[in-house]
Amino acid sequence: MRRRIIYEPTLSDAALLILDAAGKIFIKSFWPHPYYHTFCNHKPKQSFRNALSRLENKGLIVGERRNGKVIFNLSDNGEKLAKRLKLKLELAKKWRWDGKWRILIFDVPEKIRGKRDFLRRELIDFGFYPLQKSVWVYPYNLPEDFFDIFNELDFGEQLVLVESANIKQDDSIRAFFGLS
Repeated sequence: MRRRIIYEPTLSDAALLILDAAGKIFIKSFWPHPYYHTFCNHKPKQSFRNALSRLENKGLIVGERRNGKVIFNLSDNGEKLAKRLKLKLELAKKWRWDGKWRILIFDVPEKIRGKRDFLRRELIDFGFYPLQKSVWVYPYNLPEDFFDIFNELDFGEQLVLVESANIKQDDSIRAFFGLS
C-alpha cells in the first residue's frame, strides 16, 4: 500500500500562493514575503523568476510592464489553482486525530468518466485513502471550502460525506495515515 504523500509546494506553487495572498505585486515584492522564506529559502532569485516565467507561459499569471517594473497578477485559472494549493496545504498540516473517519462516497456515471477520474486524482493528491473505487477515507476534519472545487464541476448530489467512529479492520488505513 502506498504511503501517504505529504504535500510539499514547488517553487511555482509558492509563487502562485504569494500572488494569491498579495494580489497585484511587482517582482521585488516577493522578497521578503513569508511564503518565499517558508518554501523557497534554498532557491536563488533567478530560479524564482524562471518559475514566474513558466507560470506566465501556462496562462496562470499575467505580467504587465509599468515604469520599468513587471507587475504580476493571477489569471482566472491561476486563482483556481491557488485555491487548490491552499487547500492542499491545509490538508497537509499535522492534525490531531479525533478518532472519526471522514468517508467520501461518490457515484459518478460512466458517461462522465473524465470528471470521475479527475475526482479520484484530486482525492489522491489531497491524501485520501482508497477503501474502494468510489469510497475514500480521510481521518481529519476537512476545511469548509473543500467541496468548492468539486461543486465547480457540478458533482452536486453525486458526492456524500459520512463521518464514522469506526471502520472494521481499519489497520491498513491507520498504517497509511500513521495513526495508532
